[in-house]
Amino acid sequence: MAMGIIFALAYIFFLRTPPPVPTPEVQAIRGTYVIERSLAAHQAGATPRPLASGSFAASASGGASGTLRPDPMPSQRSDPRPIVSTYNAGLQAAVTTTTFLGRTVTTRTIGAWPPAWQVATPSPLDYQGLAAIVRSAVEDGDRSIGIKPLKQGDRTVWRAAMTLDGREVQLVVDQLTGIVVWHTDGRSTFTATVDWDSPPAGGEASAANVPVGQAVETTDESSAYQSSPAAAGEAAGYAPLVSNLAPDGFALRTVATWESNVAPGIRLLDDGQSGPIDPLAGEFQVAQLFTRGLSQFTVQQLGPSAAVKSVAFLRDRLTSIAADKLSFETSALQYGALSGATAYTWYDTTGPTLFVSDARHIAYITGALTRRELIAFAEGLRPVASHRSATESPDPSPSLSPSPSLSP
Repeated sequence: MAMGIIFALAYIFFLRTPPPVPTPEVQAIRGTYVIERSLAAHQAGATPRPLASGSFAASASGGASGTLRPDPMPSQRSDPRPIVSTYNAGLQAAVTTTTFLGRTVTTRTIGAWPPAWQVATPSPLDYQGLAAIVRSAVEDGDRSIGIKPLKQGDRTVWRAAMTLDGREVQLVVDQLTGIVVWHTDGRSTFTATVDWDSPPAGGEASAANVPVGQAVETTDESSAYQSSPAAAGEAAGYAPLVSNLAPDGFALRTVATWESNVAPGIRLLDDGQSGPIDPLAGEFQVAQLFTRGLSQFTVQQLGPSAAVKSVAFLRDRLTSIAADKLSFETSALQYGALSGATAYTWYDTTGPTLFVSDARHIAYITGALTRRELIAFAEGLRPVASHRSATESPDPSPSLSPSPSLSP
């Protein structure tokens, strides 16, 4: 009888335990893609209409390149020229060349946020937040996401379906790498063919060269970047929080500061209609970018003067959005500077998302982390040390090298 109980417990706790969710491990990819127009129900028997096709390449350095060739209209006498876009992570420079009505235009943007994979052409990396949602749902057994494991050739994938912002989204995620190879949102369908056996070399995809003899329109947005979280705190006027509990392999890549009302992607409880939170206008945001391979997540923060002005607003706003957010949950943080605060988590188009605030801090984290990883990261948050103590401390907060020259 005792042996029977032992075997029963072993079956419950070991034999029936699902395998752990694979940690995405991919340093570079290349391949091609096709975008087709999705068909309405009454057109189900018709052939999908191609919209565009092209190529993509990206590496863990942050560099990327891509092309996009629109499908020619029946009235066109020649194929349209492709859009060519490259991103040099070392220079934080994106160069894109397009041709319209016979006129070729090249634009160069320096310092756009986030400073990685900033190409103007489609890529599987556009869907990394959705892939993280699938990983998180598998990890938690979250039934708000429909997920089915399948085989696609010699690779194991997840086929998933979810509803985000009122629209049904379906995708196929390669389990080993976390790369999305198929995505549809009811309007268009993206299908990627990844050359798994021939990833690009480190600098191959990111030269960001300007075509010889071509006039260039340049935009420089690099002034917001800071050399370290401590330097960002000095610029913002408060000590931002840094975490020592980022998942293995993730490292702080870049930090920057903006006024909150002009910060790209502030999205702190933004409903998409009313804009960012009005009480935060004029406050300075500190943004951090973390990367691991081809995965990324961002941390956006505001300090005491913003937090104290918006406590009541945030409480009311969170209550009003809960029903509209996919898989909305609350959890009390147990450790760190925000110990005792309520963390709100949900799935958004940018990926699993966490929001937490108290009388001195506001933090918004989103990207390629699962819900469990988000909560662990938030419980590792603590105020960054000053410049001096960060240099002298045996366990310093993550710091960055000074930004490279942004000259072309």
